[in-house]
Amino acid sequence: MESATKLKVFPVTLQWLLTVVCALAVANLYYDQVLLTDIANSYHVPQNASGLLFTMMQVGYTLGLLFIVPLGDRFDRRKLIVASLLLSAFWLVVMTIAPSFSLLLVAALGLGLSTVAAQLIIPYVSSNMDSEKKGTVTGRLLTGVFLGVLVGRVAGGWIGQMFNWQTVHWLAAGILLLFAGYVFVKLPEDSAKKQDSYPKIMLSMIPLLREEPILRETIFFGAAAFAAFNVFWVPLSFILSGAPYHFGNGISGTFGIIGIAGALAAGFAGRLSDGIHARGWNVAALLTMMFSFALLGMGWYHLSVLVAVTFVLDVGSRMNMTLNQGRISRLNPGQHSRLNSLYMVGYYLGGSFGSWIGSAAYHYGQVSGMIAAGCLLLTLPVVYFLASLRHRRRIPLNANDSLRKI
Repeated sequence: MESATKLKVFPVTLQWLLTVVCALAVANLYYDQVLLTDIANSYHVPQNASGLLFTMMQVGYTLGLLFIVPLGDRFDRRKLIVASLLLSAFWLVVMTIAPSFSLLLVAALGLGLSTVAAQLIIPYVSSNMDSEKKGTVTGRLLTGVFLGVLVGRVAGGWIGQMFNWQTVHWLAAGILLLFAGYVFVKLPEDSAKKQDSYPKIMLSMIPLLREEPILRETIFFGAAAFAAFNVFWVPLSFILSGAPYHFGNGISGTFGIIGIAGALAAGFAGRLSDGIHARGWNVAALLTMMFSFALLGMGWYHLSVLVAVTFVLDVGSRMNMTLNQGRISRLNPGQHSRLNSLYMVGYYLGGSFGSWIGSAAYHYGQVSGMIAAGCLLLTLPVVYFLASLRHRRRIPLNANDSLRKI
């Protein structure tokens, strides 16, 4: 009876509602990625400085993953989800009316910090429903997370092109307010068992970095890959808005659709993570991303080449992400939430660094600078992997912590 009761509080319609909320929450981080040129013009700042906007959002999001998401183990996640949506709407409005670029950056940090609703929703649903349905529902919610990237880039690009970047923010804020009210009414209270101390929750995460070599390696691989990914994506709007393309924001945002194909093509990576060669496939994913930067150098001024670069880069990035999380999932099941939190923090710190490097590399070296930065970032984990092979016989071989095995 208890199991049936839990299932009733999450009917399919509510599951899809939460999937949409996940998409809208994640989209907050990507609207402005394709609007950087317009934002730079609005505040009369150079293009490389506008890249700081996306960097600040990702820094804020990383801090939110580290300090706000763990609050779900202490307080009612339903209230935290509603608060996250309301605060995101608030910061979107502040960004819209910010009188200076400096204040815009502060608001962007606040937006990233508050945009953690998706990472609160997934454990909230998972811990409040029957285990037989968790996998299906979690997969559905993760689909929303992924589609949020697409929604942000495509909607941001086209609405920004038809109107302006401020209109994108006003519409996004209004939609978040509507969903916050609906979620507040429809969601049940969080019945999961809570911890009695937030400091204990946070302090329990620190030893994991020392104890788990696989966690450290996957953080390194993930951070380098996301940094290189943003080295391409952050300046992409500058490339497409300049010669020889002269495209508007709509076309720039539509490039995100190519990423869907890339993600689907990389779907097999989940099966690869279960094999004994997962670590090697991890490196293959990084080399795939490096190949995309080589393609970029061969002919970025041809649209077909730029499309191919976007596709190959996304295949490698999605493979890397899936393999990293697959390897982490084979560690201690009782620590998965904290392990994943630490991984995601490292992942987004790498992305923040890549956003800054990408805009600076394009400003000083144009496309050649992007290629050099992207290849350097991806070379570091590959060199680490090759160096570690010399010492692999010294690493104890067991099911949980062997770098050789997973």
